[in-house]
Amino acid sequence: MNKNNWQRKPSSFAETVKLVENYAVIEIRQETSEKQLYYHTLSHALGVKRRANKIFHNIQPVLAQSIPLASLDRVESLINLCAIAHDMVQCFHPSTNASTPRKRAAGVSETATVKKLLNYIRNLNQQLLTDQVDKSILFSDLDLQIIQDGILATICNRDPQAGKTNYSFSPYSIYQPYLYDSQRKISVVGSIIALADLGTLGMEGAENYIREGVLIFLEDNLDLKELILNCECNPAFDRHSIKARLLNMTKFIVSMAKERQARLELEISGFTASIRQILRQQVFIYLNAQNIQKIEAIVPTDENTKLSDLIKFFCLNA
Repeated sequence: MNKNNWQRKPSSFAETVKLVENYAVIEIRQETSEKQLYYHTLSHALGVKRRANKIFHNIQPVLAQSIPLASLDRVESLINLCAIAHDMVQCFHPSTNASTPRKRAAGVSETATVKKLLNYIRNLNQQLLTDQVDKSILFSDLDLQIIQDGILATICNRDPQAGKTNYSFSPYSIYQPYLYDSQRKISVVGSIIALADLGTLGMEGAENYIREGVLIFLEDNLDLKELILNCECNPAFDRHSIKARLLNMTKFIVSMAKERQARLELEISGFTASIRQILRQQVFIYLNAQNIQKIEAIVPTDENTKLSDLIKFFCLNA
């Protein structure tokens, strides 16, 4: 980082955070270009920020009963930063076969993001210190812990209990372990960011959720890029194999939607009763049977579905 790489010195913590947000935006755009990302883009980061802000602003009156206003302002700034930066680095397994889906290990991207982001913040702190600024505008050790906590809260993994006897979720269930581990939490930031990261269906509805599913599939299946972007299926591809891959994803989209609804109470259990009521009634308003049925009606999952119909469903330009 070059010295004084800002147009003017920040005069508040929110302005210092904005400098780091700007850095994260540059990194996300570069990562998107270099690694051909379609889901983990700036658009996703801004979506998480939008949803995280909605959660925070809805529960803020309750939080204000026990947290001073100045501290809440700082929390809001950290929420914004974590939301923008949480997917700043994307790590895939090395592969020499361009015709197979890309894979990633749980937690690797988030850990790499934390390392890179905190290194930048520490360097920024040092630069600002040399300019004799008010130390309240710098990131404290607690701030750095909260940022690390908030980003690692978004780690998704297979649920090790799913598919077992008397356990309702499918064996391929995706969940965020952070929301189930009350011992790890050091602030409300991590819970808000985790809920916002997978909150598209509950907060924005079926259409946005389905589009995200297609973008995730595209990002991990670059060999099918022409199919998804331009509705063109390479004639050299095995049509049965392509159909199987598309159906696997459509089934996952429907299954994931059902689990988003089923997991809500578990995921918000760490909040007080009054906050849980706000989240149910004012925030996650689309997690209901009506929207699950809407997704089932839109997303083709029948084995007899024609490949052409599956292509039409996945094609973003259809």
